[in-house]
Amino acid sequence: MELKIINKNTYKEFALKNPYISIYQLPEWGELKKSTGWISHLIGVYDKEDLKGVTLLLEKKEPFNMSLFYAPRGYLVDVFDYDLLKEFHSLVVDYVKKNNGFLLKVDPNVIYALYDKEGKIQEKCGEKAFANFVNLGFKHLGFTKNFETLQPRFLCRIKLADTYEETLETFTKNTRKNIIKTLSQGVKVRCVESDEIDNFTNLLKESADKNNFIIRPSSYYKKMYDLMSDYIKLYVVYLDTLEYYQILLKEYEETNKELKDFELEMQKINNGSKVKKHHQDLVKKLAKLQEKLDKAKILKEKGNVDIGALMSIFIGNEGITFMSGTATEYREFSPKYAFYNEHIKDAIKLKKEYVNFYGISGDLDKNSPYYNIYEIKKGFNPEIVELLGEFDYIISKPKYMLYKVALKAYKMLKKVRK
Repeated sequence: MELKIINKNTYKEFALKNPYISIYQLPEWGELKKSTGWISHLIGVYDKEDLKGVTLLLEKKEPFNMSLFYAPRGYLVDVFDYDLLKEFHSLVVDYVKKNNGFLLKVDPNVIYALYDKEGKIQEKCGEKAFANFVNLGFKHLGFTKNFETLQPRFLCRIKLADTYEETLETFTKNTRKNIIKTLSQGVKVRCVESDEIDNFTNLLKESADKNNFIIRPSSYYKKMYDLMSDYIKLYVVYLDTLEYYQILLKEYEETNKELKDFELEMQKINNGSKVKKHHQDLVKKLAKLQEKLDKAKILKEKGNVDIGALMSIFIGNEGITFMSGTATEYREFSPKYAFYNEHIKDAIKLKKEYVNFYGISGDLDKNSPYYNIYEIKKGFNPEIVELLGEFDYIISKPKYMLYKVALKAYKMLKKVRK
C-alpha cells in the first residue's frame, strides 16, 4: 500500500460515503482550523489504484521543532479490519515522523456501546475496534464520563420515523405537551445566515457562561458557516411579542368572563368548599394573567425578541444539534423545544436516519453537575451512544513527556490568571 497527499475532491468523494464521517473530518474543517494555528493534511492510502481509507491530519507546531498531530474523529477506514487498520496506521505514522511529529491523537467516531435513555446497557458493539487500536500501541486516555476529552465521548440520539407525526409519537407525553405549549405562546423559528452570526454568538454565550463552556468569537462561527454552509443550518428562535400579547389578552378576557359568570352562579347556589376553591383559583389565575399581560404590553413595544439559537449539522445519516444557546431572561418560553422541533422536521425532510443531540455526560445521576444538559433531551426518548474515546500514539516518549509537563504548567498558569 501507498500513502498519498490527495486533493479535496478525491478526499470528499471517499469520506462522505464512509459510515464514520463527521464534520470534523471534512477538508473544510481543516481550513477552519488554520485560523487557530493548525496545518491541514489530507491523506489517502491506496492499494494500487484502489483508495482504501483517508484521514484529515491537523498539525500544531510546538517549540523545539516538535509537531503534534491530531486526526479529529479518527481515521476513515474500516477500523474493525485489523490488518487494514494496521497498514493504514503504519503509513500515517511514517508520514507523521517525517514531519517531526512526536504524538498522534485520534478520537474515533466509532460506537463502543449503546444504552437506553436510563443508561442501561443494550449492546456492546465496538470492543473489537477498541482492541485493534490498543494492539497497535495506542494509549487509551480512559473511559471518561464527562467532558475531559477533546470531543464528547457520550452522545444521545433518536431514531427518526418516516414522518414527523410518527416521530412525535415516540416522545414522552410531557415533551409533546411542552412543544405545543412553547409554540402556542408566539414562539417562532427562523433560519438565518452568517449575517446574523453576532446575534447567534451572543445567545451561545449566555448558555456557555451558565454551563462553564468555552465559545469562540463570532468571526470563527462566521468562517465556519461560510466554509461549510452545505452542511450547516442556523436556527434562531424568537418571540413574536405582538402575537404573545394578543394571546395573553384573549386568555385574560376569557378568564375574566369565566370569573364573572361564576360569581353570578355563586349568588344562586350554596357556596361549599369546592365552589370557594374554584373561585379562589380563578381569582389567582386572573391576577397572574394581569401581571403577565402588563409585562407583555411593555415587551411588545420592543418588537420581536430573539430568545434562542441552534447550529445544526446535517452530514452522513444524521442531523446533529451541534451547539445551542438560550437567553436566560426568557427561559420561561423554553426555546429549546422550538429549535429542536424544527431541527427534527428538517432531518426528516432530508431523509436522515437519526437526530443526534450531541454531547452529554455519561453520568446520568440527577445530582450530576451536567445532568441539566441531558434533562430536556431525555424526553425525546433517545438512546445513549458511547464512543471509543481518545487515544494517544506516542512517537517520541521524551518529547511526549516534555509536552505533558508543559501542558500541565500552562493549565496551572491559566487557572492562576483566572
